[in-house]
Amino acid sequence: MVTRRTVLKGAAASAVALSSYGRWSVGYAADNPIRIGVMTPLSGPAETSGRSVKAGVEIAAAQINAEGGVLGRPIQLEFRDDKANVAQATAMAHELLGSGVNLLTGSNSSSVVAALGPVMQQENGVLIGTLASAASLNHENYNPNVFRASETPYARMRGLAQIASKQSGDLKRWSGIIPDTDFGHSSWETFVGGLKEFFPSEAGVEPEILDPIVVPLFSSDYKSYIADAMKTPFEGLFHATYGADSVTLFQQARPYGLTKKAKAIYDSGNEFVVAKAMKEHTPAWWGSIFWYYGNHEDNPMSNALYEDYAAKYNDLPPEGYIAEGHADIYAFAKAIETAGSTETAAVIDALKGMEWETATGIRTMRAEDNQAIKTIEAVYIEPADNENGWTISAADKVPGGDLIEPPSPGKKLE
Repeated sequence: MVTRRTVLKGAAASAVALSSYGRWSVGYAADNPIRIGVMTPLSGPAETSGRSVKAGVEIAAAQINAEGGVLGRPIQLEFRDDKANVAQATAMAHELLGSGVNLLTGSNSSSVVAALGPVMQQENGVLIGTLASAASLNHENYNPNVFRASETPYARMRGLAQIASKQSGDLKRWSGIIPDTDFGHSSWETFVGGLKEFFPSEAGVEPEILDPIVVPLFSSDYKSYIADAMKTPFEGLFHATYGADSVTLFQQARPYGLTKKAKAIYDSGNEFVVAKAMKEHTPAWWGSIFWYYGNHEDNPMSNALYEDYAAKYNDLPPEGYIAEGHADIYAFAKAIETAGSTETAAVIDALKGMEWETATGIRTMRAEDNQAIKTIEAVYIEPADNENGWTISAADKVPGGDLIEPPSPGKKLE
């Protein structure tokens, strides 16, 4: 677990890590900033993740500017609330691009990022999508002007299965509770594929896969589905509903004893959303997360990000989303410095194949499909007798390079 002492010790070395992104000049021309547009949901249902992204990009820009900026120029962020809405995001992208802002990031919605691809090409911009998770973005909907600095959903679910093989390798029967969406079904299939791949080799147990419980989105009543789950003889449970749906489902499941029935639960990506809402009633589970500072105690950039966030916000622990916005700004900074330019074509060329340091370690942007390779992480959350009502009692991570699918831009992931 990272403590204040660990953070301060790492922060002493953070200047070295930050300056490794290039020889940024000490002192810069404040009247000639590098403008980066940040379109992210700052209101509406997706506001929680959008606010985290905003915090991450702000911290990154402040850190870089404190080191002298990039090519002697400060980074200037221009925020827009896209509400995770395609029409609104498209209009805002046109506005930013029309005003000369050709570098954009922050988009959390897969449908928004897919819609913005043609806009980026037509108006000569480049977009790093921050939390957009659809597999199609670097496959059938690949666009040469769009990059993803976070992991693919395929790598994330396989990584979660590999962690399950290490942490719950004695469990044989597995089922799932998944939303009736492409994401829900594909996540389950990928997780199951990972169980079959990793369990025989690492756990010595051949997993038995039971049919998942498929639930609707935005339901107010999950009781019949919970009853079906209670009849299913699983030991390990994969879970892929999100946000308010997850809170509703697990609140309604409490009288049934669903979380007591499950010997282990693996969540696809709620981070701390459910725990913060349910407090002492939160389900105990291993949850996939973009970044957990406790996994990176030896990383000065992670320690500096944690320290800067803790100094500004009274909302600990920080969501993993924060590190994704942070990584996006550092990706642009490294690409601009490498290219010696902010021109779109030069930045795109520099991003392809680029390695850069982040709070989760070194990431590599594949040249073939504009997709980053990064560490896959999870945390174990459980109820606790403290002011939050819950705690993180364990964490794990696995390298992403062997988990990610081969590049196939323009073709659907099989």
